[in-house]
Amino acid sequence: MATSVLFGSTMGLFDDVTNLRWRYKAVLPVFAALPYVVLSTTERTTISIFGGSINLGGAFLLILVPLMVTIVTNSYNMLGGLNGLEAGSGLIILLGMAIVSSDWILLAFPIIVLAVLTYISYTGKAFMGNVGSFSVGITLAVASIIDNLKLMLFICMLPLIANSIIILYSNYFLRDRAVTLITKDGKLYARKIRSLRTFLLRYHRMSEKKTVVVTYSIVAAFVIIGAIIEWL
Repeated sequence: MATSVLFGSTMGLFDDVTNLRWRYKAVLPVFAALPYVVLSTTERTTISIFGGSINLGGAFLLILVPLMVTIVTNSYNMLGGLNGLEAGSGLIILLGMAIVSSDWILLAFPIIVLAVLTYISYTGKAFMGNVGSFSVGITLAVASIIDNLKLMLFICMLPLIANSIIILYSNYFLRDRAVTLITKDGKLYARKIRSLRTFLLRYHRMSEKKTVVVTYSIVAAFVIIGAIIEWL
């Protein structure tokens, strides 16, 4: 895990400094998945669902692992924009995975780090940037592979994946970006739906902190759904 997280932080640093193009962001996380393609055991090539399991064998290692790391990392990276949004969402997902897997030894340190990042970013004292978001995204993907929680992570990530799809569609097909406006009394709102954030603000004006909390609630709901399915 440490190797992959280090790769993610390095990638994030390059993105912060050079503003990497999206085509590079889509490809580079694949290299972070290589240690798991090489070292994964047969047990980790299965997906558990409703009390049973499906062994995907080589297809899992060669296709699904790189694809999962790429999608999770980039979807998580695209969630930012409000204080504490990325860190808190990652914390909620990691806590859910830790509760389901009981693997506190592996996940305790990332959870503590994310708890601190959530506090300082939510209060506007510091921001995690691309270094943090890529590192956390890869941590989520790798933890799900190690603890065989791939299906749960996919369900947890659905709001973030939907957010990414809307943003990419807006950028490349509509040629329009997500714009958040602010009223004189400090409420956020949006005129067009170009992301998950603007979807929420299109229909209801909210303060920044309330918008973040509502997004936390959506992520938490999907984490609960994912946990229930893993326990079935």
